[in-house]
Amino acid sequence: MTRRPYHRPLPADWWRREPRLFRYIVREGTSVFVGLYAAILMDGMIRLAQGRAAWESYLAALSSSWGVTVQLVCLGFALFHTVTWFGVTPKAMPPILVKGERIPDRLIVRGHFALWAAVSLLVLLILGG
Repeated sequence: MTRRPYHRPLPADWWRREPRLFRYIVREGTSVFVGLYAAILMDGMIRLAQGRAAWESYLAALSSSWGVTVQLVCLGFALFHTVTWFGVTPKAMPPILVKGERIPDRLIVRGHFALWAAVSLLVLLILGG
């Protein structure tokens, strides 16, 4: 005699019923666009290795209206993904204690944004000239 475990029925729209779960699913969905942009960059590296003509056709594709639109959409979703991830970082990491007191969540989030801004500025300075 085998026992069948109880499986509670779960409606297909379970994630739309609570705002917290909806934001979570949307944030996870944005990772598809982050992956798409990573694939675009990998394609650029492959084209660069193939020679000048392949690289120029890659740049032409990125400069087209379709290419710019795709990049802007990917940028928007990447920014959303980053901002929402920084917001949940204090909940996803073990508490940091200083003199026996936990560092407030807002300081951790602000620290992530400050580091992000500093690294972005450094990259712009290095690549921009």
